[in-house]
Amino acid sequence: MKVKIVGGPSSTKLAELISLQGNLPIVRVGYKRFPDGEFYFRFEEDIEGQDLLIVQSLYPPSDAHILELLMMIHGAKDLKAGSIGLFIPYLAYSRQDQRYLSGETISSAMLADLIQATGASYLYTVDIHDKAVLHRYRIPAFNLTASKELALYFERKGLRDPIIIAPDDEEDARERARVAAETIKGEYDCLTKRRDRQTGEIRTLEKRLRVSGRDAIIIDDIISTGGTAANAVRILKKQGARRVFVGATHALLIGNALELLKEAGADEVVGTDSVPGDVAKVTTANLILKALEEHRWL
Repeated sequence: MKVKIVGGPSSTKLAELISLQGNLPIVRVGYKRFPDGEFYFRFEEDIEGQDLLIVQSLYPPSDAHILELLMMIHGAKDLKAGSIGLFIPYLAYSRQDQRYLSGETISSAMLADLIQATGASYLYTVDIHDKAVLHRYRIPAFNLTASKELALYFERKGLRDPIIIAPDDEEDARERARVAAETIKGEYDCLTKRRDRQTGEIRTLEKRLRVSGRDAIIIDDIISTGGTAANAVRILKKQGARRVFVGATHALLIGNALELLKEAGADEVVGTDSVPGDVAKVTTANLILKALEEHRWL
């Protein structure tokens, strides 16, 4: 039996693309917001015994998208669906993964508890900020990466002696840069950043990189306010990079983040469809389809 795709309000186009590319049926649904802001969701066909994949990214407004997701899972469980898989490209609260200061809530743990208690069977996400978050799940939970797809997008730009740059030297950031570099047969390197735990302010430390006259591609998991990526762009431009591209799996681009990156000298900023928008030029549909096939959910 083929899994059926359920498109959540935050990811309707992505769900349709997964359905189209995977030749998978899509479930008819209806949803709306009442005048008081409450959410309404309805499965418009019988899903009893059906294996489902709910597609719902949790980009801002994250809290609203989380409640929508929980209502869809709960409804599917209550209507006696078979397995209830989740594809959550952007898994909100994954940066709140441990108690840095006394008394803090570990929000990623709370979200894991809610998703599991509501009835999800398994979960896929993309380039989660900290893979340790997935260890909080008792259901199968997998992290996919869009680094290869982002690198392939930039490869079509006619790159000159390309180099991939990670904006920090953490293990996950280095791994994303390595995958991207291998994809386009280039080199990779990383910068180092320091975060103030009290203020949240980030400082990027400059070091000598072999970027003069070359095209540099910054590969990141999340760009929110753009400060870290903009710092990296400035450093690369200062050291003589020919062009600097910025690729982020989750291009949230809060406020004037895009303008900040362009002012810093970025030639192009690209994200995936985990967050819909003008810069979402790379799809994650093929990632989930390949994963579903490998794990025999199809």
